[in-house]
Amino acid sequence: MRAHKIVSALLFSIFITVFTAFGQNEPLAFYLTWTDDPSHSMVVDWHLERLDPDTLFIREKGKTKWSFLESDVLPYPFSTRYVHRISVQGLKPAREYEIKFGKSERVYFFRTMPKNLKNTALKIAIGGDSMHQKEWLEKTNRVVSGLDPDFVIIGGDMAYENGVAENVGRIYDWFDAYSKTLVTEEGRILPCLVAAGNHEVVRGYHSAHQGYVQNDEFRNRIAPYFYGLFAFPGQPGYNVLDFGDYLSLIILDTEHSNPILGAQTDWLKSTLAARQDVAFKLPIYHVPAYPSVRAYGDKVQTLVRETWTPIFEQYGVQLAFENHDHAYKRTFPIKNMQVAEGGIVYVGDGSWGVTPRDIHPVDSTWYLQVAQKIRAFTLLTLEDGAYRITSYDEDGRVIDQFGDKIWPRKQED
Repeated sequence: MRAHKIVSALLFSIFITVFTAFGQNEPLAFYLTWTDDPSHSMVVDWHLERLDPDTLFIREKGKTKWSFLESDVLPYPFSTRYVHRISVQGLKPAREYEIKFGKSERVYFFRTMPKNLKNTALKIAIGGDSMHQKEWLEKTNRVVSGLDPDFVIIGGDMAYENGVAENVGRIYDWFDAYSKTLVTEEGRILPCLVAAGNHEVVRGYHSAHQGYVQNDEFRNRIAPYFYGLFAFPGQPGYNVLDFGDYLSLIILDTEHSNPILGAQTDWLKSTLAARQDVAFKLPIYHVPAYPSVRAYGDKVQTLVRETWTPIFEQYGVQLAFENHDHAYKRTFPIKNMQVAEGGIVYVGDGSWGVTPRDIHPVDSTWYLQVAQKIRAFTLLTLEDGAYRITSYDEDGRVIDQFGDKIWPRKQED
């Protein structure tokens, strides 16, 4: 992906006259994310039925002069649409930038992230399993937008399209809902990060069928929308995004387009080892180690629990975000697979816009502190030295609160 530096629009009025002679006025959808430092960059996608490059106009909020950038054009799987993508670089931290797509006159804006958390807080809306029905997705999205988070994380099963051509309409619906409802009343587009779930992948868990081939062509083939439409995490399907020295988001793949054992786990160890001094280290993945609905002893749940959670503990993780079960849950602090003071709290379980499922009885499930059969998401607030969790249902009611822990705790020898 080509990085773009902002170019001054010295001949702006002439350019507009020529440019408005062709092309669509409004994008069919758009999507904002990051692949680089979120305090200095933004990846801007928009979708058009047009192969020719399009133009993004951009300016720092409060300025009068627009600059412009030309898009890279990428294929859109199983569609006559194309992805127009620009990786904008060289932005300033904690600033707001206005944008316009092509010859559209509608102005949106986005916000870059702070370099540190001194005298500020970061708010992240986190959930998963987002769209059984479009109206449920849109309803939760509107509650999220009303809370004005800095960005959104969806931990898998975005559109339930299963990686097949006949379900391209579900992807259209997901991006349409994003473009209309993950935008604040003031016009700020909420950037989004995603992880792979079973419904991004043909047949869900490739290890259960023909096994894995560890190359880009294989992953593009079994998860074409995930790899074609979401710039992050990109190949190979797991990645880390660093926010200054205060936050590392670690996106993982629970046996969908990558096996847990082997290269991914080796990468996880080295990634966390290199970030021992980062205050907030947050793994996000789809299948839960501590399920609220499905069986504790199932294969992938057990692999996550026995392979990854000891690594989380070794390197000072305090929160992990899980999905997949279509309910809400928060565990007790867990260490060495038992309730223990100073252990990791696991929050989830993927019910953003899906039909909720019956949960395990909380009173008799040793690891569950809170669980509900409900559509919900979590707002995570990070401050200098503390975190706070507030979870909401689809109507905006608070269903759980937890936090104000001091971070980071001292690691044991």
